[in-house]
Amino acid sequence: MSEKPGILELRTRISRVNAEGREYRVVRPDRPAPRLVLIEHDRWLDGFADQAAIKQLATLWALASGSPRSLIYLPMRQNKSPYEDGRRLDLVLAHHSLQFRPSRWTAVRAKLGTGDPHTVRIPDPGTPELDYSRHWHAENRDVLFFDNAADTLFVSGSRESFHRAAVAFRKLLLDTATDHRPPQHACAEIDSGRWPTHALNRTRHGTPARLHVQYQAADW
Repeated sequence: MSEKPGILELRTRISRVNAEGREYRVVRPDRPAPRLVLIEHDRWLDGFADQAAIKQLATLWALASGSPRSLIYLPMRQNKSPYEDGRRLDLVLAHHSLQFRPSRWTAVRAKLGTGDPHTVRIPDPGTPELDYSRHWHAENRDVLFFDNAADTLFVSGSRESFHRAAVAFRKLLLDTATDHRPPQHACAEIDSGRWPTHALNRTRHGTPARLHVQYQAADW
């Protein structure tokens, strides 16, 4: 099934899990991108992704923006890395209103099962020029927060903060399009907390405060 212009489409699996007296709706790709890896370093979180993986990331972060009652799950810690060793992580995106505690994730993940197939279609976030001036203000709450548990990076935020990240990945997708030669280094950087974030900062449970996802051609 081909995508319509302005629409991102992804086949997913949806699981409804009861854990610790609460039901969670977990959405994950039916076929997680194989050439995508997220590695924890001392100073930041390093990701490598080919074109298909970048597109999946853009779609999932856009889905998180419009799905405040769902956990968006991207399993990838078993994927091969093109360069480096280190602790490999999965990714979970959750709207802050869910107040999801990462400590619950092990119990939720164990009950996912196969899930029900579902195709999501969401508006392309596009690549508009974003206004970052509000990120300097102490009262700004449209920011992302990082945490980790059970070999998983947890990102919580608002609709707008997830949308901004989706735009960054959508721009990376365009920058690395196959119809022109990609730049020597193409990446998207997503920060925890108010912008700008110092690369050496850490958040809860010692989680690095910067996610750096770099384009890597599909030869690994």
